[in-house]
Amino acid sequence: MTSLHHFFHPKVVAVVGASRNKDRLGHVLFRHILNSDFRGTVYPVNPSAQSVAAVRAYPSLRDVPEPVDLAVLVVPASQVLSVIDDVIAAGIKHVMILSSGFSDMDKPGEELEREISEKLRAAGCRLIGPNSLGLIQMDSETRLNASFAPKVPEYGHVAIASHSGALGITILDYAAYIGLGVASFVSLGNRADVSGNDLLQYWGDDPAIEMILLYLESFGNPRNFSRLARRITRQKPILAVKSARTPVGHDVANVRTVSVAAEDATVEAMFQQAGVIRVDTLQELFDVAVLLKAGPTRGGRRVAVVTNTAGGAVMTVDRIVREGLEFVGPVINVGFEALAESYREVLPQVLRDPSVDSVIVLFTPVGPSNEEAVRVAISAALCEVANDPPVPGGRHPYEKPVVANFLTTGDYRVRMLEVDSERQIPIYPFPEQAVRALAKVVAYHEYREKDPGVIPFVDGIDTDLARTRMYQEISATSYRGEENVQGLVMLDWPAVREVLAAIGLDTADAPNAQAEEQASFNIVVETDPLFGPLLRLYLSSEERGAAALRRSAKTLPTVRLLPLTDADARELWSDALLNSASSRMKPHEDVVIDAMIRMSQWVEDVPEIVEADLYFVIEGDRAVCVAGRVEVARRNG
Repeated sequence: MTSLHHFFHPKVVAVVGASRNKDRLGHVLFRHILNSDFRGTVYPVNPSAQSVAAVRAYPSLRDVPEPVDLAVLVVPASQVLSVIDDVIAAGIKHVMILSSGFSDMDKPGEELEREISEKLRAAGCRLIGPNSLGLIQMDSETRLNASFAPKVPEYGHVAIASHSGALGITILDYAAYIGLGVASFVSLGNRADVSGNDLLQYWGDDPAIEMILLYLESFGNPRNFSRLARRITRQKPILAVKSARTPVGHDVANVRTVSVAAEDATVEAMFQQAGVIRVDTLQELFDVAVLLKAGPTRGGRRVAVVTNTAGGAVMTVDRIVREGLEFVGPVINVGFEALAESYREVLPQVLRDPSVDSVIVLFTPVGPSNEEAVRVAISAALCEVANDPPVPGGRHPYEKPVVANFLTTGDYRVRMLEVDSERQIPIYPFPEQAVRALAKVVAYHEYREKDPGVIPFVDGIDTDLARTRMYQEISATSYRGEENVQGLVMLDWPAVREVLAAIGLDTADAPNAQAEEQASFNIVVETDPLFGPLLRLYLSSEERGAAALRRSAKTLPTVRLLPLTDADARELWSDALLNSASSRMKPHEDVVIDAMIRMSQWVEDVPEIVEADLYFVIEGDRAVCVAGRVEVARRNG
């Protein structure tokens, strides 16, 4: 996305509001640019000063002697509109507003933000902010810290976007402490123009970026996010902390972001479909990031534990099972004698075991010199297996992830053990952190390795006929004055049957006499105000007949965003089958998936459908819809 290029690689930057007063934010930001060894030219803009920090100042952007790539505004909100006129007059195409007091404050501020955005958009200018805490670009050709962050990480290959400026600075501080190299950082602020999706597209296409970290409070365009993430996560991981997961959290976030809260289960489904690694906390964000950065590993679910403490092993094995990993027993306890030598001897054997995919190393020190000796022993063990010959059809021992937990006192942040120039081992302060990070990375590797699927073509679907029949019903209902106040129409059952026939689904007037004993399922399509059309699947179990399934239809939902790929449909089936604990439905996978795919294509081709709630029974080798409702809206225009 070339329209963002000069945010990250400007040659000339102007800081409007650069002050001579060291306590003013404009001075702080200008100093940060100077101190970051910026490779371009930076101009302070201040009508009341001849110079700032010994750099000649200019009264306005119109007076800067060369074309400006990026204008950074640090002036009161009431002055921003007049500065925007200077931006446009000077032909500047990239603007970042750090000032607050816009939609983050009140209704007048929201109106001011809208006016500024419209002016910039009409002039072809891109905007980060307002209410941003700035951006950082650390590559050797740029070296720009145009933010309020006092501490900047070393250059690396990680990009970070944060909806919260203050938390973003905390993220940068932690990244610097643990040595997670950062290429780009953006505090998005109010997102009046540049959004998280814009950054995803830019960083996804940037070969220098190997990992993307996101702190999200809401979504602007979730469908676009999902589309971008599906493409990017096949090449590089995206980690996301999605806050505002509870109603109270939503309320707090909405005060700040004025956004519509989305159902958390829907967010989870979108992340799962798109391969985004979702974490619950900032701590977990970095726990996972350092493991992904640790080297060329391929995680698997079969986990072995090497330890010198039985107590820590019990906690670890319990967490392994709870995270859905498979414990490869028994626990290998090296005891307390000759600790370093024991780890050095045992670890290569465990890594070479073909039944082991990943290894967790636990260590409790018993003497002042034990820890360093054990670190050296673990590193030597990895170096040894690095020289092993290839393993046909299996994981090479060196490729297997190794995570460690050293139960020491003092600093409780993750540390890194250097093995060689390509490989590190994360050492976590608590065993639960190590296991959870490993589980997230294993799930991501599984996503990368599985078939992404395609949106299938299904015979026997005539969406034009289905739309025509729906519009006949809409017209008749409108003529009778039976539309509801939202202009929505509920199709009667004869019309539903005709529409379903047009997309190749069988129907009947009612279930037969044995319906309570038949295998059955329920498909619900609904339109989320943010995420668009969703599909939910419910399967009957041995304990539930047809009527009972309908009564409990909202208790165990599985959901995916539309359109469904064939892989999405298979996963949705598997999740629903697990939820229902049903053996009755197992033989009918193909029938149920066919019904889901047909409904997905129908809803994708006929966006007038607002909701469809259909109940099917299995008769022989076919699914028959015996009840349900379809609600549609008149197409605009």
